[in-house]
Amino acid sequence: MTKKAFCFMTATLFCSTHTFAQETLEDINVTTSNKTSESIANSTSNITVLGAEEIEENGYQTVAQALNSIAGISVETAGGLGQQNSFFLRGADSGSVLVLLDGMRLNDPSTTNGTALLESLTTDNIEQIEIVQGAQSSIWGSNASAGVINIITKKAKEGVHGLVGLQYGSYATKGTDVALSYKDKKLTAQVLASYLDTQSFSALSPASAENDGYTNKNLNLKLGYVFNANNSINLSYNTTKTKTEYDNPFSEKKANDDYSHADSKQKNLALVYRYEVENYSATVRASKGVYDRNYFSISSFGEGTNVYKATLKEYSFINAYTYTQGKAIVGFEYKNIDGFNQYNAFAKSQADYSNKAIFLSNTYHVNNDTLLETNLRYDDYDAFNNETTYKIGLKHYHHFLEGFVTSANYHTGYDAPSAYALANSVAGTMLKPSYSKGFDITAKYKELLTLSYFNTKTKDSIDYDMNRYGYFNVLGKSKFSGLEVSSTVNIDSLDLMLSANYTHLFTFEKEDKTALLRRAKDVLNVTLNKYIDNNTYFGVTAQYIGDRIDTNGAYPASKVSTGNYTVYNANFGTKLFNNMEVSLHVKNIFNKTYQSIYAYASSDREAYAKIHYRF
Repeated sequence: MTKKAFCFMTATLFCSTHTFAQETLEDINVTTSNKTSESIANSTSNITVLGAEEIEENGYQTVAQALNSIAGISVETAGGLGQQNSFFLRGADSGSVLVLLDGMRLNDPSTTNGTALLESLTTDNIEQIEIVQGAQSSIWGSNASAGVINIITKKAKEGVHGLVGLQYGSYATKGTDVALSYKDKKLTAQVLASYLDTQSFSALSPASAENDGYTNKNLNLKLGYVFNANNSINLSYNTTKTKTEYDNPFSEKKANDDYSHADSKQKNLALVYRYEVENYSATVRASKGVYDRNYFSISSFGEGTNVYKATLKEYSFINAYTYTQGKAIVGFEYKNIDGFNQYNAFAKSQADYSNKAIFLSNTYHVNNDTLLETNLRYDDYDAFNNETTYKIGLKHYHHFLEGFVTSANYHTGYDAPSAYALANSVAGTMLKPSYSKGFDITAKYKELLTLSYFNTKTKDSIDYDMNRYGYFNVLGKSKFSGLEVSSTVNIDSLDLMLSANYTHLFTFEKEDKTALLRRAKDVLNVTLNKYIDNNTYFGVTAQYIGDRIDTNGAYPASKVSTGNYTVYNANFGTKLFNNMEVSLHVKNIFNKTYQSIYAYASSDREAYAKIHYRF
């Protein structure tokens, strides 16, 4: 990190102010920490919540853009909208992060590491995003060894309400989102839909080589009925369809590749029945995810097609009992994964497996100031090793300084092989889940300052062997450690809100001590908003990326640097009438040239205007 950037970060995080924010995260309820509705105050985990207002004010078009502003998370993009993302949470890659939409799993088993495809998730219909950092496998099982991200769509309000939104901007980007909802004492019905289309720019550098366009269509339906005070049922359906033009780096045309393109369809369906009586609740959930991706590419070997498909069925029965000093939860789950990959033509059964699990969770208030949280989970697989994971957490509110809270968590986690990796393992080997152990320690003073240190070690990581053409478990341990710092300050006398977060990775290395690729060693995010009145705001955001190492794509590859730059954005919004809002967002206002992933292009200065009408 440069001396200038370090001074800027220090001044931002420790500036003085007249007053502090009155509302804190402790007042917010989330559903991600233990699969039931729970106040953040009743969890020892590090939890961040991004609300719809913050998402809209900063002009985030995709979930990836929104998450890139969170401490501990970094996102790298291979081009513009719709191009493949690499994202990391506390140094761990995206296969270690479980991504949910209203509790439905978005992680695609047909990908190489079981990741969720954040590039296909737009923000138009989002109410809030919950980010739980640190291993959550003791609640959620596989793909949660680094954390969980739960995307919550907008909820219906009493009566009939609707929304129509339009946007237009650089690269002939246009979009619309609509919402219509009805709610009374018994029935809830909601339709949310969005459309986004852009001509964009070349995925491979230079950006001006040609246009790699992208189209995204999303439909979200929710229906709920309350039978009586004790019984209710909810149905959720979400489908996302995308079309993407991209550049194959192995094409003779390189950035001028005007053939390579892809389409994807992802459907998620969930039916939830809930029974409540006094202090007890039972939730029965059945869900299904269907993932279908097709890639059409051209290279020096000619044209090719690659098809990835998977189906995930999941059933759960969650029992929760609230008692005087806490809450106890017992959960039973069953998952079945059916995977298929046309290109490699493996036997269909090679990519299929099932998982049965039971977990126990208990939050116990030792006294008015101390919370103890314990989780234990056992997963039984039919295709590879079974796993036991657990978590022990402690949180304490200190009286010697009002608003000062400390917490500590020790947790274990695991990530099962994806259906793709399982079916494409090195010949003669049987993959097993990777397993991690780690801890985090946090000190927080109101919203003014939060410090978190984390340390994790992972064994049996799954990697690809270029010489043996398959996936295998790596001997030894990979290590991650780092520091997260965040701060939010309201200066009421000036109607200003200043927030900043900084992440430093001390360690992000493989078992052989070599650094893992594409992780930024230092990341600083700063947001400054000026509120003219209740109707108008101006904002500036900045992100500094420190040292970051990538490879040049050759074989054998050599290392290159893609970091050490700062990008600034500007935002403006106002209400024209009580039910109409207009906003303008300018990204990369100083027209910075940089590469998020080596050889892939990033946007020049771009601007977008949005208008929303609500009723």
